[in-house]
Amino acid sequence: MTTITQIADGRRQRSERSRKAMIDAALALIQEGNFAPTAREISERAGVGIRSFFRQFEDMDSLFLAVDEEISESVVSSFLHRGDREGDLETRLGSLVLTYTEAFETHRALLLATKSLRWSSQVLKDNYAHYQVLSRDNKEAWIPELKSLPEEDRQLLDACLSFEMWHRLREIQGLPITEARSVILRIFLKLI
Repeated sequence: MTTITQIADGRRQRSERSRKAMIDAALALIQEGNFAPTAREISERAGVGIRSFFRQFEDMDSLFLAVDEEISESVVSSFLHRGDREGDLETRLGSLVLTYTEAFETHRALLLATKSLRWSSQVLKDNYAHYQVLSRDNKEAWIPELKSLPEEDRQLLDACLSFEMWHRLREIQGLPITEARSVILRIFLKLI
């Protein structure tokens, strides 16, 4: 005989599966190049009704928070917890540029989606600002020599090793990965 507790547990598990399916669907759509998927597109990809979407997520910002919870550890780790932080300045700079640019390539679709939607989402604006502070602090911990530079140079170098610069070099200027890395590294070496 099925108990009320078993029924409630079954509903909760179905709800959790639906929620996870919608988060995964949003990420899949973004990876495929749909940088601004709608609730309808996400629910269709997840195989659930649009009403299920809005039972799980109050609005798109609620979805963005859930997606961030799902992926933030792996994305942040790709920038903050990899790379060689020992050795001379040139070795550390090479490792910094390599680590960041590999992460930019790996998370390209997600970063483009964030840029596309940031104007319409307070959650994405706040997350983006938070991650920018983390990134700059990480760069300056990795390369402490940056802290002794004038503020304008620190700002320039932070911008130089940003996704926006990487996207410009790779997509707009059409540079191959190795050449784009070389450009960024050269700027760092000239300013430090």
